[in-house]
Amino acid sequence: MSDIRIYEDLDLTTPIGDGIFQIRLPMAGNPLRFVNGYLVEEDDGFTLIDCGWRADDVLDALVEGLRECGTTLECVRRLAITHFHFDHYGLAGTLLRNGVPALLMHPLEWSFLQRIMTDPQAADRRADRWIERNGFYAESTLEDELQHGRTELIRPTREIGDGEHIGRLRAIWTPGHTAGHLCFHDAPSGRLFTGDHVLDPVTPHVGFWFEERGDPLGEYLSSLRKVDRIDAAGVLPAHGEPFADLHRRVAELLVHEESREGRVVEALSRGPADAATIARALPWTRRNRTFEELSEAHRQFAVSETISHLEHLRARGLVERDATANPIRYVRLA
Repeated sequence: MSDIRIYEDLDLTTPIGDGIFQIRLPMAGNPLRFVNGYLVEEDDGFTLIDCGWRADDVLDALVEGLRECGTTLECVRRLAITHFHFDHYGLAGTLLRNGVPALLMHPLEWSFLQRIMTDPQAADRRADRWIERNGFYAESTLEDELQHGRTELIRPTREIGDGEHIGRLRAIWTPGHTAGHLCFHDAPSGRLFTGDHVLDPVTPHVGFWFEERGDPLGEYLSSLRKVDRIDAAGVLPAHGEPFADLHRRVAELLVHEESREGRVVEALSRGPADAATIARALPWTRRNRTFEELSEAHRQFAVSETISHLEHLRARGLVERDATANPIRYVRLA
């Protein structure tokens, strides 16, 4: 092992077995501390799942991590992206310019990336306006991520969908956290790479940032049940450490979302309300913090998650939305 450590308690790399290596890529200043890149040995070299954000320290950690795993960047034949968020996709352009020949992602992720990054300021304003229409104003974080250079727009060399194979991996479409989120199932080992779809102990963010988003929470719950049907030998998440029991964690996440829905319904039983008002009535994070204890950016995320719950209730005919009101109000139906 090298002297590079993300934090004092963590090595840069961990061999998982069956030709799989975990590389912890730094997320300086972020409480999640690191994002996992997973190196998977193939007949023609290696597949890298996710790559961290665009920064020199991330590239240095990746190159050193590859060295620890007994290989180099030249042997990485393809980069498979679970989803478009900058901590998973941001370094992709750099890697392709440094010789990685293939970039793979779901077509919905590429389509969305083109919309928000062709004119990031317009996308940022649109997200802001939507959250404001739901009762809360905050400085948006999207443009900040782009301004700090953490990501760039780079076209995938191949768009992959549900059930397609990438070497030894099978892509599993799991919308919810994002519309085109992919998990990857490794047939030889039975392990499941879950990206941000199944995390432990963190609960994945399922937000509603744009009015046309549909029912992301409904998609997420369906996707949880989809992966729960897989007999996985272990779970390799994008954040945190690998864990063994997929079914246990899926059950916990389903219970969490059901409990949070109950709190939303209880808040609506007091009368029509906007999403920000309901968010203020709910506990947040594993530490049950109040809404006011959150940072301004995390309050915005809390409102976005609350809208997801309200829209999921609306999709099932349990609430109505009055879009003519300012802010938008939701009404519980009998």
